[in-house]
Amino acid sequence: MSLTLSAILLLAVPVAEMPPSEIADSRNANGVFVEARPITYAQVRIERRVIIRVPRRRASQTRPLASFRSQLVPEKFTEKKIGKCLPMNNILGVQMYQGRELDLITRDRKRIRARLEKKCQARSFYSGFYMEKSKDGKICADRDMLHSRTGSKCEIDRFRQLVPE
Repeated sequence: MSLTLSAILLLAVPVAEMPPSEIADSRNANGVFVEARPITYAQVRIERRVIIRVPRRRASQTRPLASFRSQLVPEKFTEKKIGKCLPMNNILGVQMYQGRELDLITRDRKRIRARLEKKCQARSFYSGFYMEKSKDGKICADRDMLHSRTGSKCEIDRFRQLVPE
């Protein structure tokens, strides 16, 4: 997982100008007439945005190598209900599953299946996804958007924890 910080500087329209009484005819050091220009002030607003990148994980990266070699048959999972939100910093990687579903791999080696909204396909997230850090530090169903590197934006419909049978 990587973080990207970007700052945006915005200049507002002029908020104050020098009064006309202070704009006087003046001459420079050589005695040449110079027209004085009004001084303009502006506001500056700084915003901070944090983008979190979640990389794609291969099946061999989710389990220790010894247990991966000993298992020739793929694991079967049952889905269990979990809450609507997950801590963002707990997500380690993502794997495509099928259709509209992505499997999120957490730091504590759990698998969470995220179902995307109807118009989205999991194959758009073949190389991982980006998400904006929220104020509460959680990614929630029916609230947050996942951004793929191909330009797709999808909302998550629900989360389910996958438990091995």
